[in-house]
Parts: sequence; C-alpha cells; structure tokens
Amino acid sequence: MTSPPEKEKRNSRPIVRDRLFLVLGTVTVGGVALVVIGWIIQGRSYAPGLLLQLGSSLMLLVPLALLGFMLEGRLRRAEEQLQATAEQLGTLTAVTRERLAESRRQQDQMFDEAKRAPSRRAIHTLLTEAAKIGAIDGAGVRVRVPQTDARLRFRAHGDDIAAAVENADGTPLGLLEWDSEETADNFAQELAGALRKADKYPGDSNYDPGRVFERLLETVQLGVQSRIGEYPRDLGHLIEVPNEHWAISAEGLFSLRQHYHIRADQITGAHVDWQRHMRSLGWVDQAAFDEAYALARNLLAKS
Repeated sequence: MTSPPEKEKRNSRPIVRDRLFLVLGTVTVGGVALVVIGWIIQGRSYAPGLLLQLGSSLMLLVPLALLGFMLEGRLRRAEEQLQATAEQLGTLTAVTRERLAESRRQQDQMFDEAKRAPSRRAIHTLLTEAAKIGAIDGAGVRVRVPQTDARLRFRAHGDDIAAAVENADGTPLGLLEWDSEETADNFAQELAGALRKADKYPGDSNYDPGRVFERLLETVQLGVQSRIGEYPRDLGHLIEVPNEHWAISAEGLFSLRQHYHIRADQITGAHVDWQRHMRSLGWVDQAAFDEAYALARNLLAKS
C-alpha cells in the first residue's frame, strides 16, 4: 500500500515536468524571435552566420540530449531499485521482529514450565543455550542452598548436568551428576546426601530443592535477558546473584539497582577500599554490597 508522502511525491512529478516544458518552450520562442529580428535588420547577409550557428548548436544539442535521456533512464531505474529494496527491507524487518518476538515468547514459556515442573531435560536445555550465548560462566552458575552458606554450581556436562557443592568462597565440597534417566525427585535425594556428606544439610524441615531449582532458573533467565537486550544492561557471564542488589559475573560486580559496574581486575587487584568507597554512595545497601563483594573477591580470584 502506497503511503500518503509517496503519493504526493508521484503527483508532483507531472507538475514539475510541465513547468520544465513551459520554460523550454518560452526560451525556444524567444530564440526564434531573436533570429527573425536579426534577419529583418541585416537581410540576406545574415543567413550564412545564422546557418553556421544553427549547425554548431545542433552538433552540441544532439549528444547532450542523448546523454540527458540516458541519465534520466538510469536515474529512474536506480530510483525504482531503491524503492523495491526499501520495500524488501521493510518486509524483512517485520518478519525478523515477529520471529524474535516468537522466540522470546517460547523462551519465557520454557522458563515458566521449568519453574513449575523442574526436569533434567528442561534445565539442561536452558543451561546449554545460556552457555552458548555467554549468559552464564563456563564453569557454571551458582545458587545458595536455603538456610545454609553452601552453594550449588550447575552446568551442562554432555547430556548430563554437573552439580558441584561448594563453600561460599568457592571451595569444592562434592560433585554429583544428574543423568538423563534420573527424575528431579531422585536427584533431590542425591543432593541431600551430598549436602549431608559435606555437613551442609539444613535439616528436613528446611531442605527445599524446589526453591533451589527455582532460584537456578531465575538466575539463568536473568543472564539470558541481559545478553539478548531484554534487561537494561549486559551483566556478562553470570556466576551468582547473591542478593537482590548485586550480580557477580566473570566481568566483575554489577549493581541490579543502578548502572554501576566494578570490573573484575578492580576487585582481584584492588588498590581501592571499595567497601569504604561504597559507604559514601547514598543508594548503596551496605550489607548487600559487603556480602556480594566478599563473594566476588574469592570467586574471581579462583577463576
């Protein structure tokens, strides 16, 4: 469908062309009038000079006219090609937007379904896709075991999921595999055994594997959203989100409340007292920062 500006542009072309013909016609009539006046004044002696001038003019006019027609034809074809290209690009842009929107809807649906009913297959797929786009750290993404200071680091390992039990500082305490034949309930029981062995089990009343899976998926989803532009800023290769204020990634420490980033090299080779510095910023929750900063120093030093 032709837009109103395009219609106005096309309708204006005949008017411009008519005006051009009117100007050319007026100039031609004026030239003929000047020739007649010259003939009247000089008589027959004016004829040789007139014929010479007309011949010279025709020799120049014909090549110029041919060149003008060629240029006009090329310009017209170029304009038509540009218009066709613009229409194709508009169509491709609309199709691309629809496909991206559909892809995001499917991705959000996968996360929602995995949160409602965690399964090895769904979590493995989401971990794999997140690692491919650099949304999570290659060594895996960590979540805290509720009511303890222990962490679980998850990553896709072949067709299985590797889950490492770690201290808060990243010290390994145990490792188990969630294979393709194992249900979420069976894996939760194995996980409880690994936590008991590491002396990190919170007790039957506090052990909530569903919350562990939910927190894992929330962290992975945040990393994916930040990578594909659905989050206000890119958080890099996400490692852990220790609280609602800060995220730790391979690239450093990112605030989730402000556009604020402390690079990894500024943390591991710190010549700045960041805890003191952050106390001078009014928007900082000091307890949340201290927790995230202590974790980041240990984790990034090991990586």
